[in-house]
Amino acid sequence: MENYDIAVIGGGSAGLVLAIAGVKLGKRTILIEKHRIGGDCLWTGCVPSKALLKVAKVATYIKHSNHYGIDCVEHSHEWQKVKKYIQDAQHTIEEEHDNPERFREMGIEVVFGNGSFQNSQTFIVEDTESGNTREIQSKKFVITTGSRPLTPDISGIDSCDYLDSENVWEVEELPKRLLVVGAGPIGIELGQAFHRLGSQVTILQRGNSILKKEDSDVSEKMLEYLESEGIEFKLNSTISEIRRQESEYCVSIKDSQSSNDTNDGIHAFDQVLIAAGRKPNIEGLKLEEIGVQVNKKGIVVNQKLQTHVKNIYAAGDVIGEYLFTHVAAYQAQLLVRNFLLPWSQKIDYSVVPWTTFSDPEVARCGLTEEEAREKHGDVDVFILPQTDVDRAVADGETKGFTKVITSKWLGKILGVHIVGTSAGEVIHEYVLAMHQGIPLRKLSGMMHVYPTYSTSTWRIAAKWISEGSLVNTLRKTFGK
Repeated sequence: MENYDIAVIGGGSAGLVLAIAGVKLGKRTILIEKHRIGGDCLWTGCVPSKALLKVAKVATYIKHSNHYGIDCVEHSHEWQKVKKYIQDAQHTIEEEHDNPERFREMGIEVVFGNGSFQNSQTFIVEDTESGNTREIQSKKFVITTGSRPLTPDISGIDSCDYLDSENVWEVEELPKRLLVVGAGPIGIELGQAFHRLGSQVTILQRGNSILKKEDSDVSEKMLEYLESEGIEFKLNSTISEIRRQESEYCVSIKDSQSSNDTNDGIHAFDQVLIAAGRKPNIEGLKLEEIGVQVNKKGIVVNQKLQTHVKNIYAAGDVIGEYLFTHVAAYQAQLLVRNFLLPWSQKIDYSVVPWTTFSDPEVARCGLTEEEAREKHGDVDVFILPQTDVDRAVADGETKGFTKVITSKWLGKILGVHIVGTSAGEVIHEYVLAMHQGIPLRKLSGMMHVYPTYSTSTWRIAAKWISEGSLVNTLRKTFGK
């Protein structure tokens, strides 16, 4: 029997933060990982997708080089070299940050293998490196096993060798005709990237909009941009059947709003990429047998990320709250704090930013306009087109806008939505302001380096002074 202070099950973002913090603070810590350190983010998510998007961006620059006064005749690329670029990025990060030996040198015991709970104090793991069965006892267990792609219920899909966000990186050649099922962040990012590298891409979505979690202005504008690139969208559509016929996929597509069962035809594709959601990795852990409750989203936890078994906690995708790497790390930080300090805190999701790394990028924090009006009644809305940002004009990156929703009188920031180059970087000034309760007007008094994309924040803040409800009311009351 081996005894630890903290046992972490899963070596993704949350697991690594917990393990490192635990051992640095003098706790005997073990990290148990089924496959490889780094989780989905390094191997099938954030890192490879952003590397692919960079390649696609470069390809677009080359294709439209005449716009910048440069003649570039050669537009071809080699898919195998593209894959090597992606893999090199992954291996660099692995060696620098996620190498198991690095964590072992810190004092973390790293074990690879499948395991399950014997009881609330004991976890049994089959160590694939030593071949031994190990009984791990710990004062606290934290489950950070992540999530995986969800397979939709489509007739014939089980007999098809379809792609998803995990195996798409193993494709040996670029598909000529690609169907992407799902118009969320993963579907939009991968769909645009493959389109820019030469695939004929069709994106199918059950609902009537793309990026459905975004503000409606954002969703509508992004659909316009992507369609203008040549990506085909089939909204309000479902797949009634999919089957493999020789070297292609035959897909029967139905209008989901139609009252009859007729299809709009059978469409042929070379590959089908499923990007229709994710499910938690909880199978085989025997959670329910020891009293840990689960549902469709994942492991059920309270506001302190504690399960119904008091010494077992969970964080990251496996609890199904926000499926982002940075949220997983934030949850892990809360657990570390609560494990080590006497006054525990509850998780706070009031300020959660995220970015879809399409081109242009889409960044959000806080409420949409519709949500803000429903919750707060009258609000102020300030919009700045990207054409008013000088750096964007200089770079030829004028697609997009910034939209900020504030309380009507004092300018409390309720929601921020940015479409544009570097939106994922610009959003953080707003995140800090929202987290610290800094009203929009105060951002206008802060110096911003010119010319940068962040000057859009200063410009939006200045709009509060000239267009805000409080200022306009004072004008009417006291005169111009």
